[in-house]
Amino acid sequence: MLKLITTAAFSAALVLAATAQSPAPAPARKMPTQLHLVAQNASGETGTATLYDGARGLIVKLRTANGGEVDQPAHIHKGTCEKLDPKPAYPLKAVHDGQSETTVEGVTIAQLQKAPYAINVHKSAKEAAVYVSCGNLVAPK
Repeated sequence: MLKLITTAAFSAALVLAATAQSPAPAPARKMPTQLHLVAQNASGETGTATLYDGARGLIVKLRTANGGEVDQPAHIHKGTCEKLDPKPAYPLKAVHDGQSETTVEGVTIAQLQKAPYAINVHKSAKEAAVYVSCGNLVAPK
């Protein structure tokens, strides 16, 4: 009887040890989402916004062409390029020499895809009312 109890206890310990040593499965990593930034207001400025979920939040990489010589503010707005909420939902780092990278902490692509959002770039801080490019973030079909 003692041998049976000892064997059962040993088997249970082995199962617990194997379970404790197994690493937790890595969270599924989504593929980046890329959207085209279309020129607005005859600016000729186009580009891409690449979004992906990082460890701390949403990472947004902007790449533009034909931009100005000054830093250009950029934001994520509620709405679409055709009808933006003028108040930015999430500020992004200004586009400098055609590039910008920002981590928006605590936000995911899935959260943004639940409602219409758009990313836009402004001509400059002085001329922030002038949008030079914009791209709509839409949920996959």
